Amino acid sequence: MRETEFIEKNKKKWKRYERALDNDEQDPELLSQLYVHTTDDLSYSRTFYPNRSVRVYLNGLAQRTFLHIYRGRRGETGRFFTFWTDELPRVVFAQRRALLISLGVFVLAMLIGIVSYRIDPGFAETILGEYYMNMTQENIKSGDPMAVYKQMSPFNMSLRITLNNIFVAFMTFIAGAFFAVGTIVQLIRNGVMLGVFQYFFYDQGIFQESFLTIWIHGALEISSIVIAGGAGLAMGRGLLFPGTHSRLTAFRNSARDGLKIMLGTVPLFIIAGFLEGYLTRHTELADGIRAMFIILCFAFILWYYVFYPRRVAARPRREEEAPARATAANTERVKLKQIRTSGDNLTTTFSILRSNTALLFGGIFVGTLVFCLLSFFFYDSAASTRYIFDGQFWGDFHNVHELTTSFSRSRGLLYLLLVAAGFYGLLRLSFEIFWRSTDIELLPANWRSEAFLYLICVAIALGFAFSGTIAGLFAFLLLPFLMAFAYAGYSGLASLKETFRFVYTNLLSAYSNFLLIIIMAVPCMWLMDTTVGNLLFAFLDWIFYADAITIDNANVVLQSFSYWFLFSIVFSIWAISFSLNFYHLREVEKADGLLDRIENVGNKRRIRGMEME
Repeated sequence: MRETEFIEKNKKKWKRYERALDNDEQDPELLSQLYVHTTDDLSYSRTFYPNRSVRVYLNGLAQRTFLHIYRGRRGETGRFFTFWTDELPRVVFAQRRALLISLGVFVLAMLIGIVSYRIDPGFAETILGEYYMNMTQENIKSGDPMAVYKQMSPFNMSLRITLNNIFVAFMTFIAGAFFAVGTIVQLIRNGVMLGVFQYFFYDQGIFQESFLTIWIHGALEISSIVIAGGAGLAMGRGLLFPGTHSRLTAFRNSARDGLKIMLGTVPLFIIAGFLEGYLTRHTELADGIRAMFIILCFAFILWYYVFYPRRVAARPRREEEAPARATAANTERVKLKQIRTSGDNLTTTFSILRSNTALLFGGIFVGTLVFCLLSFFFYDSAASTRYIFDGQFWGDFHNVHELTTSFSRSRGLLYLLLVAAGFYGLLRLSFEIFWRSTDIELLPANWRSEAFLYLICVAIALGFAFSGTIAGLFAFLLLPFLMAFAYAGYSGLASLKETFRFVYTNLLSAYSNFLLIIIMAVPCMWLMDTTVGNLLFAFLDWIFYADAITIDNANVVLQSFSYWFLFSIVFSIWAISFSLNFYHLREVEKADGLLDRIENVGNKRRIRGMEME
């Protein structure tokens, strides 16, 4: 068939396809048919008109259809509502014992706080602080015991309280990773504080006023902390009681359930913060109105976390949802040439890491040991003056920069090359892990590719070599591109210009996991730094006796090892995530996977009785 006849025969159908793709409301079934028909026509044109414009036109049409099918699949908006109406209630029901234990521990801790106050009223000052006690007593004398809720503007108070509550709940949850002990400690701490706090007002003879004021927001806030504690216990349960699974598999499953429960508390904290900022301050409201509002809040918690999950659990699962875990578990190798959402990318990244845990941590341990040895070996002063670390919550950014900076601390070119070598080792380790778990076939590396990768690492090290502001701008503006180009150039899959276009024309995809990994890493590193780090250093101080100078030197060496080790984990996650995302960006731009699938489509196909050329 001549090209003109082929076009004349099918152009009406193609126009119909274009109109269907331009509609605001898409029919997934129709789009699926369009995709099959278009790929058949494209396959035909690639065979008989490989260098003609009709093939280019059909290639673009097929790619548009494929993207519409992908974007229109159930899982974006529909998944959001399903999470709240089905997925989260099922997890809550499955982990009901952990939630009940959390509630029991919290109530017991409240009773401990009450009894401790009755035995010794001075205990309140130890728990609540001298400043808060003096301020509250002054407010009581002035006739406005709840004045503390009126000192800040509503918006600032809401924002501050919300962020603080989310942080406290997250710490309560993540502490469950330490065999649930950390979560129990956090629950006891918060429970004792609440018991002392509430009984203090009872002792002052203003229990009713304090209850009707505090629990306007406290009904949701305290309930959410207890739920976050249940999430932490659910996560720790996988480590303590793995059952028939391996301990790592059981922990992975329990951590996933715990994280879902924890995410479910975020809206509650936002609402509680809003209530505390805008409603709690209105102590002039009638007692009946305030009491009814508190009862409604508790009624919602009981309905959504007790009664509704039972009803949802009694319903059968949707068929397409039930085998999700089994399907994911049975996946052997990751297929690269496909479009992935940010969530899919992150899930696949952690799946790759999970299947290569020994190589990941073993390689990072060796690399960290070599880096630290070389770092202190070429330093001719006391080790305690090599690095200056910060113990604040956001100090981990400073601590990582302290290990990677060269010029801002006058460490010179040699240290810059050492940092670049550290990055090079991490990238090579990450790429090896990535290739072991994917279906890619690559040519053997040579000295040119290795030299190229090291030069990229020198460029990354240069970005971190200057002051914190410059390093921060570099990390935000250029690091995603350099990480993607490190993989693309080392693998020989894309040039500098192509990678630049891939990254900066798809900014949301390029940056979403980069930022999400930072958000996940910062509190985890802070928790390791404060909780685990303090325990470790206290233990070492207990078993080792030395002078103050030796202890200071040893502390800096151990801290440098710890911070580089933790940063190496984050850096490796970035490297694998960007490597995986590179194929997503390439698929969006070039549709390599789509063309591969087209090659497998026959010259004839029947769809609902329709025969295609």
